Amino acid sequence: MVVSEVSHSVESDEGDFMPTVADELLKHQYIYVPWNETEHTSDLGVGIALHLQRQHRLPLTVVVSLKSNIPDELRKCDSVSERSGYADDGGVVLAYYPTYKVLEKIRHLSKSAVVMLEFPTESQEGWARLHGAYNVTTGEVIHAELTDGDRETLKQIVFEGYEGWHDDIAERSTLRLLGDLDKATAYDRELVLAFARETKSEQEIERLAKLLDRSEASHTADR
Repeated sequence: MVVSEVSHSVESDEGDFMPTVADELLKHQYIYVPWNETEHTSDLGVGIALHLQRQHRLPLTVVVSLKSNIPDELRKCDSVSERSGYADDGGVVLAYYPTYKVLEKIRHLSKSAVVMLEFPTESQEGWARLHGAYNVTTGEVIHAELTDGDRETLKQIVFEGYEGWHDDIAERSTLRLLGDLDKATAYDRELVLAFARETKSEQEIERLAKLLDRSEASHTADR
């Protein structure tokens, strides 16, 4: 379903959401608005966030890379940028075309309703699958489908990066663990990075990404 179809199905002439869609949105803690190459998603993401704010009667915080990018209709809301603040837990959060870096400001949240408005250069599909988010364009909840063993392997990968994957031992151990995921047909680059971003800085993630590149090249050569 394209963005225009979603927008037409959820908005009435009064600017509120149609009852069936409105009820569905309220069922989910995490809502994913994927990037669309041909249609603007900003109004949809903003509309969903305002709807949740009204219905839950909770404060809305806008998380954005630069405060100058905040939409006019949200200027009076609390905001968090790469340079300022952290979002308080327990409200509604709109991640407005966020960078990975600014998302470090909300990864501590456990009680907030989060609307993730994706920007094309910063894929959030891994985040959405990891959190079991509701995809507004498909009308489905998407899952990571990880086994307990897969999650344990991901935890070990993050543990090996306790010093940012700097040393040879951490690199070798991480490459071995990535190989284990590959052998189990459980390797998914987006999920590995999304899982690591729950606790690691972007500087550390850059080093992990290079290890993923090495692992992928090695496994491709072996096939």
